[in-house]
Amino acid sequence: MTNQLDQVSMNGRMAYLIMCIERFLTGKYPDRDWSDVARKMWLATSMNWADWSDLYSCMIPDVLFQYSDYSTEDFTGSLTLEEYHELMALYSGITEGIENDPTDQLNWMLNLPLEMAMIYEGTVIGDGSESMAILAEAEKVLKANHLMTPDPDKVMFSRFSERNDWGDDFDGKFLSIILNHN
Repeated sequence: MTNQLDQVSMNGRMAYLIMCIERFLTGKYPDRDWSDVARKMWLATSMNWADWSDLYSCMIPDVLFQYSDYSTEDFTGSLTLEEYHELMALYSGITEGIENDPTDQLNWMLNLPLEMAMIYEGTVIGDGSESMAILAEAEKVLKANHLMTPDPDKVMFSRFSERNDWGDDFDGKFLSIILNHN
């Protein structure tokens, strides 16, 4: 499916990646409440990725598990004490939070948006091939778990030709299967 995203902006590609992650989370761990994680992920489509990565990175298991307890100094402005405890409970028993370990699929998938943001921080996008490789990784995990990939047509509105390939900011929550689940 990723080849269909050649003309989709970076924001659109991030939205597609988040859609992949949501399918993974709800398909593999349907009894867990992923709304807080989803809300933070979707901020990426409406704000500068460098600022967003500061908010989101603390939610990734390998980052969160580096801290044995909560300290406001470590999480200033990005994570409350209540969120810290909720995330620790959410991840309990389903991830070890080992960095760069593709066998820890939950941690691996939640790292992909941050990886995409970091690759393009302060650089020229070029053809965006790095983002396409990240999308292919996410699709590979979905297929390995017998989960459907999202419909790429849902992000086609965000064009690579907009705003120097970044695409216009948009509130991507309308694409969320987690936040719009009734």
